[in-house]
Amino acid sequence: MKAIEEHRIETDVAVIGGGTAGLHTAMAAAERGLKVLVVEKAHISRSGAIGGGIDHFMAYLESGEPWDTREAYLNYVGRVARGAANLKIHEAVYCEELKEALERVERIGVALRNPESGRFFRTQSMGQPGPYWINFNGKKLKPMMAKEVRRLGCEVLNRVQVTNLFLHDGELAGFTGFNIRTGDFYAVRAKAVVISTGNTNRMYKAQTGNPFNLWYCPACTGDLHRQAFDAGVELANMEYVRMTIVPKGFSAPGFNAFFGMGSRLINSLNEPFMERVHPMGDRAPRNFMVWGAIQELKEGRGPIYMDCRHLSEEQRRHLFTTLGYDKDTLPDFLVKKGYDMAGTMIEMTVSEPMQARPSELCGSGIKIDSRCSSNVPGIFAAGDASDQMGCLHMCVAGGYAAGKSAARYAKESRHMKPLDPDLIEQEKERVYRPLRKKTGIEYCELEEVVRTVTTDHFGPVKTEMSLKTAIEKLGKLDAAREDLRARDLHDLMRVHEAMNIQQVAKITAAAALARRESRFPPYHYRADYPKTDNEQYCGLIVVKKGEKGDVTTRFEPLSY
Repeated sequence: MKAIEEHRIETDVAVIGGGTAGLHTAMAAAERGLKVLVVEKAHISRSGAIGGGIDHFMAYLESGEPWDTREAYLNYVGRVARGAANLKIHEAVYCEELKEALERVERIGVALRNPESGRFFRTQSMGQPGPYWINFNGKKLKPMMAKEVRRLGCEVLNRVQVTNLFLHDGELAGFTGFNIRTGDFYAVRAKAVVISTGNTNRMYKAQTGNPFNLWYCPACTGDLHRQAFDAGVELANMEYVRMTIVPKGFSAPGFNAFFGMGSRLINSLNEPFMERVHPMGDRAPRNFMVWGAIQELKEGRGPIYMDCRHLSEEQRRHLFTTLGYDKDTLPDFLVKKGYDMAGTMIEMTVSEPMQARPSELCGSGIKIDSRCSSNVPGIFAAGDASDQMGCLHMCVAGGYAAGKSAARYAKESRHMKPLDPDLIEQEKERVYRPLRKKTGIEYCELEEVVRTVTTDHFGPVKTEMSLKTAIEKLGKLDAAREDLRARDLHDLMRVHEAMNIQQVAKITAAAALARRESRFPPYHYRADYPKTDNEQYCGLIVVKKGEKGDVTTRFEPLSY
């Protein structure tokens, strides 16, 4: 192992995670004259959940329609995300920022309006009272955001994996990380940190059999969920496991494109079945769509298909084009499988679960207030890494809100907190230890055992016994962490990801055990408590690290 080069950096605002929320956070802080550092495990031009592109942005536009107002939108949020979305925070981080968010996306060079008509092309799905989705070509959105961040003078560290957060007298001091290509070690001091590292994937077995062929970004592995938890930060909405409906054999986005254009699910009897599950049928909230698909498959009426035969030729052409905005190869896959625009039915299935938000209208992770701050001074969060923000619309709007709050905090902080040199040396030794091992356990072995436990015990059906058993099994894997080895820097990154996935799995199971009800099934379905209990559980399960290192929980009610 070669000598490790060390870098010491100081900044006003550090953004950990260069996805959508993180880049808008950086824009906000930089526009307020702060020194901003963006740290990204991949590369900010094509990283995160929308690294390949996206085709929809949710917005109310005050068009004069009764469903197209702030009040109607908030009523919708309170209806479909009840018990997980805090309306006061939602209004502060999304509604207050929405108008400027739409303008900012277009200002940096991505058209939300149809170039021919000059109007928004809007579609309806997921329980919306009207067409809230703006359908657009977001293939270049991520590179254009990255270009704007660089234009504003932000310093960017690509290919750096953050390993731990550090406090001083209960307040943020900074963090450490290493470059996954060169091995260089970084110690960063910052007045404020905004965590925007997405949700936790690769935690469950994939329907394709490949843990990296997932519906969502496989590089999002709960790294900062674990680090924040260890630093004493409270997390919320961690009990939910999110799933969707995808083409069989290819876990790719496409749900909103299909249903927004009017496609419908049918079973092997050629029957539409969603009307039996929800009064809105194929325009129901996502969790009802997935729940309905699971029931059809379980009761022997599968396979299930996406039926596009009733769409016009123009609608089908638009649909197939849109399906390529998220993942270039999805239309190619469909053609190779023999599906064509003439109306052949596309076989679908339920995707793998992931630890993530239960709705497009909230998040899962670091518990934030209306200023996007956590319970630890100096630590803020945005996007899917927070408990109240997710999906493109909130990451663009709320990410910017987080940047404004972090910038304000940094300006008010007179002194930067010190990093304890002994703790930094201990962390450096811990980070590189797997590289020094000649023999040991491979990261993929640990991950596969974790995926077996989670899939068998709490994904998506769970009980008290299954959860307690999972917690016990996952806890026994702690001993294996010391035996993990890395043959090179790529392996080293994977080793740390695997350890984070295992720790987040324990947190998820503990939170699910505390919620003795079912909510947003199948995202949280307790077979021993199959009903939704709004009397006792309409609110957040908040988790925090206990004095003994265990997961402690408390309940925080939400009012609507």
